[in-house]
Amino acid sequence: MNKRILIVDDDQLLRDVVGQYLTKNGFEVVIPNSALETIEIFNPGDYSLAIIDLVMPDIGGIELMESLLSKDPNLKVVIMTGYPTVDSAYKAMVDGVFEYIIKPFRMKELLEVAKKLIG
Repeated sequence: MNKRILIVDDDQLLRDVVGQYLTKNGFEVVIPNSALETIEIFNPGDYSLAIIDLVMPDIGGIELMESLLSKDPNLKVVIMTGYPTVDSAYKAMVDGVFEYIIKPFRMKELLEVAKKLIG
């Protein structure tokens, strides 16, 4: 399985820090500037994992996830959220999410999730 990860978040600093950390730990990371750009560049089979923020200004994380999964049902998805009060509701309702990560999170936690899902 390839180790290519999409990181989609409206917070550029978070995208950059997470991207650098995962790259240093052996993953190839692609960081689009927005959810809309993600849809434009996404090709089925190019990515093993998408790490997606739940709340973004252009397209919400769940809508983006559904769009990506409709093109590539083998894609694994991790949703990041700073709104843990809705976490359990989304977890119960949404198919396709492999993990939820509550912001702020430890980088090691995210690394462990990525390794578990795609090696």
